[in-house]
Amino acid sequence: MNPRILFYPLSSILLILLFIGSCTPFKILLTEKSKGDPFSRVYAVPLKDFHPRLNQALQKYSKENPGNSFQVTRLGSDLVIIRGFYQKESNQARLSVVIMTKPVGAGKSRLEIKPSANQGGAFPGLDVASAGELFQIFEKETGFLPVE
Repeated sequence: MNPRILFYPLSSILLILLFIGSCTPFKILLTEKSKGDPFSRVYAVPLKDFHPRLNQALQKYSKENPGNSFQVTRLGSDLVIIRGFYQKESNQARLSVVIMTKPVGAGKSRLEIKPSANQGGAFPGLDVASAGELFQIFEKETGFLPVE
C-alpha cells in the first residue's frame, strides 16, 4: 500500500482536530480540571475572619429555614468544626453534616463539608448537590468566592 494514500487522510483529520481544539476556550478546560473535591473549597480569607462569617451565615439560614440547625463544636486557631442538620425543603430528610474550616496558607482558609461521623459511614443523602447548596448559602451571605 502506498504511504501517501494513508498520510493525506490522517493529516487532514489531525488538522481538523487541532482546529476544533483551538476553538475550545482554554478557560473551560482549566476550570473542569481544577474543580477537585466537590466537598471542599478554598477561600482567600484568613481563618480568624472566615469562621465567624461562616457561622453567622449558617445561623441566619437556620432562622429563616425551619429544620436547619448548626452549632460550633470546636473552636481553635488551627481548626473550627461546626456540626449541624441541613434540610433544603420541609419534605426532605435532614442531613447530619460536619463543616470544618482550617487555614491553608497565608490568608487562606479551606471549607470542607462532610457527612456526620455518627451516621456509621452510610450517608446516602450528602451528595455533591447538597454540598454545593451549603457552599452557596455561605457564599451568597458573605460574598466570599472560592479561589482556584
